[in-house]
Amino acid sequence: MRAYVLPDARLAKLAGRVVRLDIDTEKPGNAPFVEKFPIDAWPTLLAIDPSTEQVILRWAGTATVPQVEKLALDAERAMRAGEASRADAALARADRLLGERRHAEAAAAYREALAAGGKTWERRERAAEALVQASGFADDPDACARAAREVLPTLAPGAAAARVAAQGLACALDIEDATARTSALDALEPIARAALGAGGVLADDRSWLYDELAKARAARGDEAGAKAVARRWLAFLDGEAARARTPVERSAFDGQRLQAAIRAGEPARILPALLASERDLPEEFVPPTNLAVLYLELGRPRDALAAAERALARAKGPRRIRVLVLEAQAQDALGDRAAARSTLERALSESAALPDATRPRGYTEKARKLLAKLDGAAAD
Repeated sequence: MRAYVLPDARLAKLAGRVVRLDIDTEKPGNAPFVEKFPIDAWPTLLAIDPSTEQVILRWAGTATVPQVEKLALDAERAMRAGEASRADAALARADRLLGERRHAEAAAAYREALAAGGKTWERRERAAEALVQASGFADDPDACARAAREVLPTLAPGAAAARVAAQGLACALDIEDATARTSALDALEPIARAALGAGGVLADDRSWLYDELAKARAARGDEAGAKAVARRWLAFLDGEAARARTPVERSAFDGQRLQAAIRAGEPARILPALLASERDLPEEFVPPTNLAVLYLELGRPRDALAAAERALARAKGPRRIRVLVLEAQAQDALGDRAAARSTLERALSESAALPDATRPRGYTEKARKLLAKLDGAAAD
């Protein structure tokens, strides 16, 4: 969004009504902001009432230019008390609840708004998508997938329907009961496939659809089908990257291309692109981080270690934990378990020193598991 959506000249009309602030949540200096306004997913758009410093609207995930404009105007409307219909009042309440991360309550309020607004309500699309988002954040994959199945027939083909289909499919894959999971996948996979061809869908959201469709095929035991989807995914991303106007725009697709190439069983295909990104963006930590991941996948741990060391020299704050984990994996693959153990201990120490709101829990947990595995192997 930072490369393709937010710079769009059509958003200039919001000047004087909205003050835009871009926050890199991984930079140590931004920790106080993140502690006050925790983030559940990236990217996230927050509308903050300057008089109360309360989040009045929270939007997780991507949005098109028209959707960003509508979100800003909805936030402005939410600040004007006494002017809303019953549906708009319920939507404003739901937005505030989601802003406070009271996800289950927010989902209930979005349902109330949808019921009050009816089929012709102009904010129905946003409320429907927010209902699915809130249900997903509430850690209730059954409710999330069910909400997606309920609202998708009411959405016109396009950006919102694509995101709801992707979110619903992601939630369906997390359903523990096998029968319920299969039922949800049966309902959502065809819709997600159809959404790939809809107009007005951002490249990031098409990529998300491909990702979830590949996972769905793999979850069903269809490895050939999963690889076929991944190959189409990679071809799509290669085309998007080829149309990029700058190295920064091109590199925005690197992580997705890397995952697609690995899923397709063709990881070496992405190596030239990642090398080009590191060459063109020498100050960025992401290109060598991606290269470390790829080199480990290719069975080249010495190159992975060198790439991780280059990334570590550029990374700051929470970003360092992921890189340290990669460095430890490379050291372990080279047979240097003592160095790997030391690196993982360093990762955990640096993580513990971070503010709680910025601590990367996924990579911290991965460091703990890898350290336990090394200790277990040493005991044997």
